[in-house]
Amino acid sequence: MVRLSFLGAMNTVGASGILVDTGTEKIVLDYGTKIQEIQSKFPLPIEGRVDAILLSHCHIDHSGGTPILFTKGNSCSVYAVNVTKPLVNLLLLDSVKISREEGVQLPFTKADVRETIKNFSAVNYRVPFKLRKTKVTGFDAGHIPGSQMVFLDFGDNSLLYTGDFNTNDTRLLKKADQNLPEVDFLITESTYSDREHGERKKQENFLVKIINDTLAVDGVCLVAGFAVGRLDEIMLVLDSYGIDYPVYLDGMAKKGVTIINQFNNLLRKPKSLDKALEKVEYVKDDRMRKRIIKQPCVILTTSGMLSGGPINYYLKRLYDDRDNSLVLTSYQVEGTPGKRLLETGRYTTEEVDLDLKMFVKRLDFSSHAGRGDLFKFVERVNPKKVFCIHGDHTEEFASELKEKGFDAVAPLANNRIFEV
Repeated sequence: MVRLSFLGAMNTVGASGILVDTGTEKIVLDYGTKIQEIQSKFPLPIEGRVDAILLSHCHIDHSGGTPILFTKGNSCSVYAVNVTKPLVNLLLLDSVKISREEGVQLPFTKADVRETIKNFSAVNYRVPFKLRKTKVTGFDAGHIPGSQMVFLDFGDNSLLYTGDFNTNDTRLLKKADQNLPEVDFLITESTYSDREHGERKKQENFLVKIINDTLAVDGVCLVAGFAVGRLDEIMLVLDSYGIDYPVYLDGMAKKGVTIINQFNNLLRKPKSLDKALEKVEYVKDDRMRKRIIKQPCVILTTSGMLSGGPINYYLKRLYDDRDNSLVLTSYQVEGTPGKRLLETGRYTTEEVDLDLKMFVKRLDFSSHAGRGDLFKFVERVNPKKVFCIHGDHTEEFASELKEKGFDAVAPLANNRIFEV
């Protein structure tokens, strides 16, 4: 009998974490953080030592709490696709830096981050490996470079954990692997279980039109996105439509794209980023920022939810000019400045409260499966039982799956431990 303990991402997005106890080994599937403006939240604690950590991908809501498991001398292997190691290192060190600047105490130190990274072990898609009892295989999840769906074969039955996944090709990546083994139990993300994505071609056209309209009146177009995966995609979109205007890349995305391009065999077209980067200039410092905003241009920058990074610098200087524009390309979590901006029209942080006059638009460049694709995926896998997590509407999603004949449940704080 295998026991599943859900530790986070229950009826919410963020702080993913699942403990799989086979009786022989304790396996952790992701251990992230829920990003909020004041204090990040982490999954429920795990008692005792764990034998292995399987990371679906680097994004902080899936990896951000991993160093907690390496405090107090604990140690185990962290299994992930090769590009995930340097990306996790980048994001974790940034978390430590930001927490120090904001005076927020994290439940781990920089030394714990170093210990975490030291214990990474690279895995390849479709190449099984054995823990004590469990055979593990990673399948391409199509979400960001290095993202994997984790398949656990316990011998008597099997489990697939999707992490975040996408069943459609993007300019950056091929869609998730469709050729999966037989699955008894499925743990699926539910981020967009309540809505469909906008047609990608239309979203691209909207983006290009906003840029052209902004530049036509000598404005500056800010494009905010995630440092890993999203702004890379936006660069490829702009390149495909022909860049004949100044484009700058700022924030942690500079290091992110450099790392990803070192593992370009994971991309849909390995040389695609090289081509796009020929027309993109990296922003070096505030002096350069001050200079570039004086001329019409496009600035791709972090953070995707407006909660930090260079976007704060730009908005404080460009917010009151109607000729400028801001495009949000990422999911906006409740409680973040980006979410509040969309709801109120104001950009508010601990430092500022600005009534934006510039044009603001959120476009859908998501790398998650949409509502229809989530249902199709579950139907294709056809498991005995489905656990719905990582979404704001997991209970509704589970109920709809039940109506379709599936044994589905949304783990909650008072109902989070299951035996399979």
